[in-house]
Amino acid sequence: MVYNLKVPPERAARYIQIEREMAGIYSEHGCLGVEIYRDAADPQNWMEVYRFRDKEHYEEVVNSVGRDPRMESLTRAFTSLIDGEENRPRKGVFLRML
Repeated sequence: MVYNLKVPPERAARYIQIEREMAGIYSEHGCLGVEIYRDAADPQNWMEVYRFRDKEHYEEVVNSVGRDPRMESLTRAFTSLIDGEENRPRKGVFLRML
């Protein structure tokens, strides 16, 4: 699962901190890995890559993470960083071919 989003540069450090905590929780629930990238040309553009075996594994992990009480406060903190419609994450699904 790939997410593209905008994070104001002055909020980047807090964003990384929140994502580190969220990635740990996702890993505990079975996510295969999380990678975070910042656009070299535009530091407010970010890409998150969450790895899963397949769609069923994704749904299983996301449902489990959704029941984890730690996620509520992290989700609120994350949402406060990217307030505004123009900053909403865009979600994409990519299939591994090799």
